Amino acid sequence: MHQRSKTSYAVPALVYVLVIGATFFPDVQPVLTKAFGSNPFGLPARLVVALAQAVLLLPFALAIHHFMRIAEQAARDGHGIGKVGLLAYAMTVGRRHPQLRRAQVFSLMGLLYFVALCGAWIAYAHTKGI
Repeated sequence: MHQRSKTSYAVPALVYVLVIGATFFPDVQPVLTKAFGSNPFGLPARLVVALAQAVLLLPFALAIHHFMRIAEQAARDGHGIGKVGLLAYAMTVGRRHPQLRRAQVFSLMGLLYFVALCGAWIAYAHTKGI
């Protein structure tokens, strides 16, 4: 049974809020306007993008939660939690801790989803000349 961890909920929530909140910085407005116009759907671009990010990034926030559970288990096992070490641990954690197999799958799928989302944004921005 997995232990409830405040950190595994707090970190994804913080990342989620910070990324969506960055939409409201004044320096971002020109990019949003160039990408989507000043009033897409008759609403301010900031609001439309913030709402879209809230929906599109929710699966990634869930993946971060699951990855944090794996990181916490790595720390409990005394395993190094450096970048490469943690990724290597995450690839095999399901064998040692079957209760984390679901977290392992969600983490991997979330990472792939985020990469695809970033790729889609890069392609879209390229077509818009941003």
